[in-house]
Amino acid sequence: DKLAKMEDIYRKKYGPEVEEGETKFLNSDDIQFGSFLRRFETAVYGVWRYPAEAARMGIEGVTPVKIVFNRQGEITRVDLLESSGSKILDNEVIRTLRQVAPVGSFPRGYNKETFNLIAFFYYGISRGVMRGTLR
Repeated sequence: DKLAKMEDIYRKKYGPEVEEGETKFLNSDDIQFGSFLRRFETAVYGVWRYPAEAARMGIEGVTPVKIVFNRQGEITRVDLLESSGSKILDNEVIRTLRQVAPVGSFPRGYNKETFNLIAFFYYGISRGVMRGTLR
């Protein structure tokens, strides 16, 4: 499907940054950050919505973002890596991330002051149902 292909293109594009070790993709299988990433995902799903206007207009897209966390698990910076093609969808991602409460401290053994995460906010309509999926 078109959106899955877009996500794959983004993963290839931002893969080198992840391979350098300073950044992770949300769906990383890194055991060290597993709990931290699940807490983040739960927090996002608590406040993220498919914008009604976008749903009415049948707008779909993928918004990739880079999120920087401090040691307390607070989001200190959000960089929109690419637009989904819809300002409505992109703005909802930014609004959502501003609403996310701290997700807790970094794992033991991770001694850096910040943690970088690349996440994909996927908006799709399947069989008439609007879905927002975080990857």
